[in-house]
Amino acid sequence: MDKRAWLIVLLMLLLAACNRGRDDATGRAAPPSASSDFGNGESAQTERTWVGLLPCSDCQGIDTRLVLRAEGGRRDYLMTETYLGGPGKNTFNRAGTWTEVTELVDGEPVTMYILDPDRAGQRFSLQPDGALELLEGHELSQGLAYRLQRL
Repeated sequence: MDKRAWLIVLLMLLLAACNRGRDDATGRAAPPSASSDFGNGESAQTERTWVGLLPCSDCQGIDTRLVLRAEGGRRDYLMTETYLGGPGKNTFNRAGTWTEVTELVDGEPVTMYILDPDRAGQRFSLQPDGALELLEGHELSQGLAYRLQRL
């Protein structure tokens, strides 16, 4: 993408941010949208990144970076996890495929990203603020500690 196209995209994002959360007709706050915006077309190409510090039972935390890529019909991910304060090798990279599904939770549709779906991999739910919440291995009431924020 050339510099002008990037500038146009940046200006569009800034304009959208200025109007975010307002309903044009009423001026009242509108509910946030968690649209995945990955696109389904064969020519679609995009990348999304989330980062955060996840809890760890035997270290100070797991600095986590998740990158989901969609190009045409191919969907790949790269997850980098750095264990803070632990002995030995501290950084691990995982790569594989991911899928997106929509499930009803309390009667509402929720977008889920599943890493390595052929091997019953990790599941993340897309939150209204754009964050991802890890859905395995913890109580949902502790959700803030298991969240990755979108960059």
